[in-house]
Amino acid sequence: MSSQSIRLRVSVIGLGLIGASAAAAWKQAGHFVVGWGPRSATRDAARARGLVDTAPDTLAEAVANADVVVLAPPVLAIRQLIRDIAPHLSTGTVVTDVASTKASVEEWARDILPPNVEWVGGHPMAGRETAGLEHADTALFRNRVWVVVPSISASAASVDRVVRLATDAGSKVITMKADEHDMAVAKVSHVPFMVSTALSDAVFGNARFADWAPVAATGLRDITRLASGDATMHRDICVTNRDNIAKGLEEVSAVLADLARQVRELPNPATALGTRELDVLGQTFRRIKHDRDGWLPNAK
Repeated sequence: MSSQSIRLRVSVIGLGLIGASAAAAWKQAGHFVVGWGPRSATRDAARARGLVDTAPDTLAEAVANADVVVLAPPVLAIRQLIRDIAPHLSTGTVVTDVASTKASVEEWARDILPPNVEWVGGHPMAGRETAGLEHADTALFRNRVWVVVPSISASAASVDRVVRLATDAGSKVITMKADEHDMAVAKVSHVPFMVSTALSDAVFGNARFADWAPVAATGLRDITRLASGDATMHRDICVTNRDNIAKGLEEVSAVLADLARQVRELPNPATALGTRELDVLGQTFRRIKHDRDGWLPNAK
């Protein structure tokens, strides 16, 4: 029998948007899915909605005899969660996660997990600004990238098990090292959230926003969408990817400062046409538009 046809027992620990959506996708793919969250109401809801096959009351029961344990809480909760599950894991279990940062989590796993289990990190590049089990969607990961981050000691079989779960959820898999992953996602995910948050604060936090609101439309809505993301998740992302995010913000700040300078140097509107300053700003916009438009086909 092919390893790809074997039904896995998958324990999903943490039933928020990502955990619950993954659990539902894997159940739909034919795996036996155990779900667990710290609140009984969440476990009851997961059972009632058919997102999982079972949702036991205790964490020890949830991870017992699992082929794969998937950790899906906010990232700062993972360290203690690894400690809590470690005594209850079976020999040969593969432990993975869905956290947005990888280097710190991999270090915790290396230091805490027993030697009879293996760690293979993971990060599905999917999500929404809405959080919680009530928004679970089996299609959330379809045609999205799922980054698999094997530890140095992980066997090929353990990596394959995590890759299988990612593909069974509908994702396209790429593999990266933890530090490379954290640098990349800082630039393309974490810093965009911070920029969206900063703009939201500057606009919605302004005492005069009520006066401006009647003319606010889809442009403002679209560029500030990320600021509606889960606050705890992004707080934890910042502390576990601090240096990469800080550097990225400094780079964006430098670009903003240069744009501000170019705008400040513009002449009077009545005499602006044909001036060097206006041409320079137009060239800046065209260059940036060209770079973004060149990426767009790859983002579909």
